[in-house]
Amino acid sequence: MNKIILSFVLLFFSFSYSSFAQDMDHQNHEHQNAMKKETAVKEVLKTYKSALENLDVSNTQHLFAEDATVFENGKYEGSYQDYLDHHIGPELGHFKEFSFSDYNVDVRLEGDIAVAFETYNYRIVIDGEEPRVVERQGVATSVLKNFDGSWKIIQNHGSSRAIRN
Repeated sequence: MNKIILSFVLLFFSFSYSSFAQDMDHQNHEHQNAMKKETAVKEVLKTYKSALENLDVSNTQHLFAEDATVFENGKYEGSYQDYLDHHIGPELGHFKEFSFSDYNVDVRLEGDIAVAFETYNYRIVIDGEEPRVVERQGVATSVLKNFDGSWKIIQNHGSSRAIRN
């Protein structure tokens, strides 16, 4: 009789452990998948930031959805293409330097949507006979959507102020 009870106890624990192990494996897989998505989102933002620092945003349209919208310092800039053509594109032509420091990004995933919050300081050197330096503290919120495995920015809102400690 004791052998039968012991057999049932062992059988119960083996099923419980198997179920626990499967749950842990599933949770680990979900965590790894979320980390891959977060890394991909951060890579899109890093690529855009690098283009700004290189003063060349001519090949950044692929980072944005076709109908993406841009807001900057309280102003609606229109589509990303409008922003390229009428704001950031021409503006970069007057810069000698555009660099970021103290850059941090946090990403929140909601299915095929990601919300990214960036904080940073930036430094711009405006070219000319008397170069002018602009140093600001900035924040940006970007909403990205996964289009068939490719993350694209669908909305970007950035603002800045004088650096405060």
